[in-house]
Amino acid sequence: MSSSPLVVLMALTSFLILPGGSIQNVTPDSVSNLLLQDDVEQAEVLLDRQSKTSLTTALKGEIEYRKGNFDKAQALYDEALRMDTGTARAHLGLSKLAIAKLQGNQAVTEILRAIELDPKVPLYRLYASEAYAVQKNYVEQRKQLEEYVRLSPATDDDRLAEAKAGIELIDAFGDEEIARVEGPESPAPVRFGRTLNLIFSNIMINGMGPYNFAIDTGATQTVLSQKLAADLGLAPITTTIMHGIGGSGKIESKMYRLDEIAIGDMKVRNVPAGTFADPLLSQLADGILGTAMLSDFIITINYPKNQMELSRKKTAADASSETLPAWYFSNLLLVPLEVNGNRGNFIVDTGAVTTVLSHSMASKLGVNERTPGARVDLGIVGVGGFEAVVLQVPNVTIKTPNRSEQFAQVVSIDLKQISKMLGTEVSGVVGYDFLQDYQLTLDYYGTEVRLTKPAN
Repeated sequence: MSSSPLVVLMALTSFLILPGGSIQNVTPDSVSNLLLQDDVEQAEVLLDRQSKTSLTTALKGEIEYRKGNFDKAQALYDEALRMDTGTARAHLGLSKLAIAKLQGNQAVTEILRAIELDPKVPLYRLYASEAYAVQKNYVEQRKQLEEYVRLSPATDDDRLAEAKAGIELIDAFGDEEIARVEGPESPAPVRFGRTLNLIFSNIMINGMGPYNFAIDTGATQTVLSQKLAADLGLAPITTTIMHGIGGSGKIESKMYRLDEIAIGDMKVRNVPAGTFADPLLSQLADGILGTAMLSDFIITINYPKNQMELSRKKTAADASSETLPAWYFSNLLLVPLEVNGNRGNFIVDTGAVTTVLSHSMASKLGVNERTPGARVDLGIVGVGGFEAVVLQVPNVTIKTPNRSEQFAQVVSIDLKQISKMLGTEVSGVVGYDFLQDYQLTLDYYGTEVRLTKPAN
């Protein structure tokens, strides 16, 4: 085993067109296919060669969405609909934007219009299932997943596997509300400890425990170690793909049903949970608690007081606070930040011991694999395994509109799989070294993140 340092992060076919070549066979369908394959750069090249129509305008909106430029995407979708109100792809785009703001009614309205205009497109059914999930309408969510499975090509292995697992998961819970929260209006703060720049608290599962869980705002779901799942005598519901940092960026995970998770004086019933098998992660924690499970509350990770605070009421910001707009993707909140003058969207992640940049963002700062001295012997491990290529980026300043944090160096890793899973570019992960002095407040349904730095 390597003796190099170890950093733990808990998250998460193209065409060749030559300049001057023929574009006779380039169609919007070609662009759509490239976007399905997540080849955004080549899709943009093809799209720039086509005449302006409502469809090509909507597809340009999709490219801006993939880049994380959501305001530009919104403007292009609106423009496409002004040109032709029957542009299904624009309605899809508006639905995706509404999902990312947890606006369930608008998301459903827009995606049903897209389906009405073009009922045979599998992708529309997949996003319809997400829109209904925001409404917690699991009956309709299941119907749309079934339609996706029926319409989807057999070559789309990952999405098909996840859709089928989603159906099995919904069936396992029946008519019961998933992740139903029970507890007082003003719960007592939940104390946490710190180890290796991660935060941990004790929880009970199905009346057993306590178990040591990491509190992780960067987890797409709650997960248990395989050992704990066995100790609890849990039977798997289904198997799905779990995405995260490290290795290939994805691993197969068994899914289980937890009847009850208790943390502090709160109880969450009917919780779906995945598993991890990595022995290094298992040494640190019995599991990872994804904070999106508590999204009915406004959640404050109060680092100075070493406690998590839950409230149903939004408090007014004061002079020491800054509120950032956020976008919701797969139980994660992304916020816009500026890195040495370059804008990007970052995952807010209490499960990351350090802040990291994507290779794409590092490249904008002039650092890549060929940069002398950039590559470092630093082991980074996440749920996906070990990260092979780690770069060192010197002299980094990360800014919000009102604050800035300076770092002598920041590591850079490959975040392409995370970006692919979320459907939009992730420029980095804001971790412990950025967050440690703040009260970090997450308002999922308000899609806001607040940073408060108490006076010394």
